[in-house]
Amino acid sequence: MELKDYIKKRGEDNLAKDLGVSVDTVKSWRYGNRQPSVNQAKKIIKMTGYALGWENIYGPIDECQ
Repeated sequence: MELKDYIKKRGEDNLAKDLGVSVDTVKSWRYGNRQPSVNQAKKIIKMTGYALGWENIYGPIDECQ
């Protein structure tokens, strides 16, 4: 599962509330305009019970430049 899929499943409003960020921030993650900070990503990973990992949030490591 990718971050955008998790956001769709969880709901933008609910996730924003649980992470203490704006709904617009979550929408920007969902549409790929921005990425969560490292601390936000850690919270998301814990929140999903480690179902999401770094690559699910930031993309495959082999795509790094």
